[in-house]
Amino acid sequence: MDTQILKLEAPYEYIYCNGEVGKHIATYIVGESKIGEDGKYELETHSHPIVQYQGSPKGVVWNRAELTDCEVLCSEDDMRIDIRTFYLLCIQRADQNANEDDYGYESWENSASEAEPLKEKLRQYGIGFKSKAKVIEIGVEVGGCSDGYFAQLMELDILYFHHIEPTLEELGKRLTEEREYWEDLYDHVVKIKFTPESSSAEGFVENL
Repeated sequence: MDTQILKLEAPYEYIYCNGEVGKHIATYIVGESKIGEDGKYELETHSHPIVQYQGSPKGVVWNRAELTDCEVLCSEDDMRIDIRTFYLLCIQRADQNANEDDYGYESWENSASEAEPLKEKLRQYGIGFKSKAKVIEIGVEVGGCSDGYFAQLMELDILYFHHIEPTLEELGKRLTEEREYWEDLYDHVVKIKFTPESSSAEGFVENL
C-alpha cells in the first residue's frame, strides 16, 4: 500500500461533507496495486481531503469521506455559495439525519431546520450567498381542507413549507412571514415572488 500527500495551492476551495465545512488544503491519497484473478493489473485508490477548520491548526484528514463524497461550496476568489446549492445540502443533511435516527420523515420536511446551523458554519469562514436571479418565482398551491386552508409548494428549489391555517387571512400572514424569513436567511441576495399554481390560488397569492 502506498500513500502520499498532494499539497494544494491558493486559491483554496471550501468543501462540505456530512455536515462539516472545511478549507481543502491537501489530499491524502492511498493506493494499492494488485493482480486480479484474470491476471490483469489492478490499481485501487482512495483520496481523502485534508482540511483546515476555521481557527484550528492545519491538517485534519476527513478519513470517513473521499473527495467524490464532497461538495465544493466556493473558492477563495469568490467566497459565496449559490442559494440552490445551499438548499440542496440542507435537504441532503436532513435526509442523512432521518436515516440515522430512523424517524421516517421526508427530508424536505426537515430541511429548514438544517438551514441556520449550516449558514452559521459558512459564516465562520466568511462565506456568503449568491443567486443568478435577483427575483425567484415560487409556485404555491392553495386550497381548502377540513382544518381550514392550506398552502404548499409544488417545487423544492430554495425553500419548503406546507402550512394549514383556520382562515385565509392567517394563511396569508403565515406565507408573508415565510417569505421574509427565507429572504433574510439568504441575506437578501434574492427576492421571492409567490405565484399561483392553480385557479384556486389566484387572487390570494398575488396579493401577498
